[in-house]
Amino acid sequence: MYRLLILPLILISTLLYGQDTMLWPSLSDYKYTSGRQATEDDINLGAAVFMLQVEGKNIGKPIDIIIPQYAIHIDQETGEKTKVIIIQAEETDDSQVIGAINIQTDEFIAALKFEFEFLGSKNPSAE
Repeated sequence: MYRLLILPLILISTLLYGQDTMLWPSLSDYKYTSGRQATEDDINLGAAVFMLQVEGKNIGKPIDIIIPQYAIHIDQETGEKTKVIIIQAEETDDSQVIGAINIQTDEFIAALKFEFEFLGSKNPSAE
């Protein structure tokens, strides 16, 4: 009887908490752009997500944060939290934009800085 109950509980736990228990990868697995504007080459290499431009001219300035680093992206419409690696951070006079990679899907994300919870460069899986 107890064996029959344990298996469904394990399955439910895995389904409900699978994303939360996913281990964080090493930052050394990721390319990134830090301390300068991103270029088209950076984007093509997967080291940047975006270029801030007006009329074809780069206007972005690097933001002084640790790159790469671990973070949580919080979707402002749904509240969904996604584990990401920050690979780029630039600003203009009126916005701060962060480029990141979803560690589960490897999809690129570009969002405003306030949408992220920054975790630093120490692997959260090690805690």
